[in-house]
Amino acid sequence: MAEMSRRGLLTGRKAPVIRPPWSGSESHFTERCSRCNACLNACETGVLRAGAGGFPQLDFTHAGCTFCYACAAACPQPIFAERSARPWEYQLALSAQCLALHRVECRCCQDVCQTQAIRFTPVLTGVAIPHIAPEACNTCGECLRACPVSALSLRITHDR
Repeated sequence: MAEMSRRGLLTGRKAPVIRPPWSGSESHFTERCSRCNACLNACETGVLRAGAGGFPQLDFTHAGCTFCYACAAACPQPIFAERSARPWEYQLALSAQCLALHRVECRCCQDVCQTQAIRFTPVLTGVAIPHIAPEACNTCGECLRACPVSALSLRITHDR
């Protein structure tokens, strides 16, 4: 079951539990993780936090993931896949809560997106409309942190 974040408490949405990149499926990760916190201590941005049961999970409220692989390198357990593989099977999703969709000028997500995966298309009347370019998105989570109304989320692309 997903934990409720502070922002989720206000918006009524539960965020999915996102494990460290390259850690595989939820069952694979929780069966092998000893909860030693080596990955938490190695995380360069502090995006990894201890979640329910002490298992590491990503918390995008303060930082994004740089995919530095320090968490995987620090882990003493045989959990993580090679860095050459995709870090995880998530994609960015935009909800109807987006301020721009309600004609309020906001481009916080675009401003922090280093890969330029979030683009705004001008319209003749009103506020530019956001679009996500999935092929450019690395799912780092910086935009999740920046969005003032939690209109962005990471969603699993297939069943684990």
